[in-house]
Amino acid sequence: MTYMKTLIIELPEEETKLFKQLLKKLNGRIVSQNPVPNKKTIDAMNELKQGKGVKFSSVSELFKSV
Repeated sequence: MTYMKTLIIELPEEETKLFKQLLKKLNGRIVSQNPVPNKKTIDAMNELKQGKGVKFSSVSELFKSV
């Protein structure tokens, strides 16, 4: 059985083509590409870290609010 290991690798944009070729040779694959969050998303995450935001007691309460 072959086990796979997941790595997060940041590369300069100009090197991605070469890296994808190397992955293909090694039978690797790109699982997902994680884009950098925009300012609005970062602001929202920071707001939640500060304890702000709306809390729900259940999933059904969350869906009722939508």
